[in-house]
Amino acid sequence: MAGAARVSQPAKAAGSTWKIEPAPNPAGAEISVLSAVSCSSGRACTAVGSYTSSPSKPGFALAERWNGKGWRIQPTAKVKGAKSPEFMGVSCASARACAAVGTAFSAAGSRDVNLAEAWNGTSWRVQAIANPKGAAESGLYAVSCTSARACTAVGVYDNAAGLPRGMAERWNGKAWRIQPIPQPAKRTWLFGVSCSGARACTAVGYQNNGTGDAQPLAEAWNGAKWRAVTVPLPRGAPGGALSAVSCRSPGACTATGTSFDASAPTLAERWNGKHWRIQPTPNPASYRKSFGEVALDGVSCTSATACTASGEYSPNGVAAYFLEAWHGKNWRLVTAPVPAGFVSGTLLGMSCAAARCTAVGAWAGGPIPQATLAMTN
Repeated sequence: MAGAARVSQPAKAAGSTWKIEPAPNPAGAEISVLSAVSCSSGRACTAVGSYTSSPSKPGFALAERWNGKGWRIQPTAKVKGAKSPEFMGVSCASARACAAVGTAFSAAGSRDVNLAEAWNGTSWRVQAIANPKGAAESGLYAVSCTSARACTAVGVYDNAAGLPRGMAERWNGKAWRIQPIPQPAKRTWLFGVSCSGARACTAVGYQNNGTGDAQPLAEAWNGAKWRAVTVPLPRGAPGGALSAVSCRSPGACTATGTSFDASAPTLAERWNGKHWRIQPTPNPASYRKSFGEVALDGVSCTSATACTASGEYSPNGVAAYFLEAWHGKNWRLVTAPVPAGFVSGTLLGMSCAAARCTAVGAWAGGPIPQATLAMTN
C-alpha cells in the first residue's frame, strides 16, 4: 500500500558513508544551531542559523562557509532597528552569490519581521524586504535562487485577525516584492521552496480551516502566478504536512514531511508535472517510542534517481535524527553518525551537489549546552 510503514535498520551504502565535519560555534555562544544549508559544489557550501550566549539574552544570525576542507564562521550584517535576527533558510546560486532569509524582532514595531541578507563573495549585507500589509508577525523559512537576480522566499505571517497566512516574495536583482498566492484555507503555512528555473518554483507547507487535522499544501509558480496543487495523503492518514521540497525541473520535484498516521509517519511525495504521488518511506526502528512527530524535514535531489532526506523524532522524549536515501526505486535508511558524547540532536537542513551531500543541525552532549552540527557523505 502506498505510504505503508516499514521499519528497517540503517544500511551503509557503498561510497555513501556519512561523517561528522566539525562546525565552529561563535565565541561565548552557549546555544547555536544551523537551520539550513546550500551547496553550489562539493567545495562550496553555506550554512545559516542563529546563536546566543543565554536563552534569556538576544540572539544573533549565524553564517558559516565550507571551502572543501573546513567550516568557518562568516560575519553577518547588523540589522538596523532590530534585534535577535535569525536565519532559517539559505540558497546559493554560486560560490559568490547566496541569499539568506529569516526573521528579526523590530524594536519600533515590537513584532517579528522578515529578514533577508545577501552574500556577494566577500561579505553579507542586509536587503530591504517587505512585510505583508497589516501583518502582526512575519517570518521567512526558506529561499531558492536560480541566479543572483532570481530568488523566491516563502514563509508565514499573522494577519490582523491573528490567522497564519502563507506568503511568497520574489527577488529580481534589485528589490524583493510580495507575490499574491492562493490561500486555500483559513490558515496556511509555507516552509519549503525550490525553483528549477526563473519561471518555475514549487512551495510546500500545510493548511487548516480550524477544524480537524492539518493537510499538506503545495503551490506552483509558472512565471506569472501561483496556483495551489492537490497533495494526496497515505490511505487512512487523517492529515499531514510538508516541510521541504527539491525540484530538478518543473516536472520533477520531491517533497518530504510527516503523515499524521502513527503506523506510517514519514512522508515523501513525487511530482511528475501533473500529479503528486506518495512514495513509501521507512521509519527508524524506535519510531513508535517518539513523543513528537516523526518527520523528514530536509530533502535534496541531484537527479531523478538520487535524493537524500534528513529526519527528526524524539524516542522516549529525546531529540534524535536519521537519514534516508532514494535510489530511483525506493527510500531506505542509511547510517547517521553522532558526535562523541552525543545525548540529543536534530538535523534541519540538507543540500547535495553532485554525489556529495551535507546535512546541518544542532546537538547536545559536548562542552557547551547546544552546538552546531554538520555532516557529509
